Amino acid sequence: MSDRRTHTIVLAPPAARVAAGGSTAFEVSRFTEALLFIDVTAVSGVAPVLDLEVQTGPADNEAAFVHTESAEITSAGKTLVKLTNIGPWLRLAWSVGGEESSFTFEAKLTLKT
Repeated sequence: MSDRRTHTIVLAPPAARVAAGGSTAFEVSRFTEALLFIDVTAVSGVAPVLDLEVQTGPADNEAAFVHTESAEITSAGKTLVKLTNIGPWLRLAWSVGGEESSFTFEAKLTLKT
C-alpha cells in the first residue's frame, strides 16, 4: 500500500468577482496530480460567463502557460477539474464576461503525491 499525501490550498476565497483576476503562484513540485474544486454560489448580469484556467511554467511565475481550462461556467453550481502532470508551480486565472456580470465563487486545489 502506498503512502499518498495530500495538501489543500485556497486559490480563490469566496467572493463576488466582476473582472479578470488570478491567484498567486504556489510551488507544487512534490505533487503529481490535483483536483480543482470550483463552487459558484451566485451569478448575475446579462449573458454571464466565467472562464478559468490553471497556469504553470518552468519556474515560479516565469512564462505562464495554460495547463488546463475548465468548461465555460454560466450558472451557479459545482465544477471539478482533474489535473495530472502538474509542474513546479500552479496558479488560477479567471475572466468574467457578459454585461454587468458578476460571479460569486471560490476555488480550492487538493494536491496529491
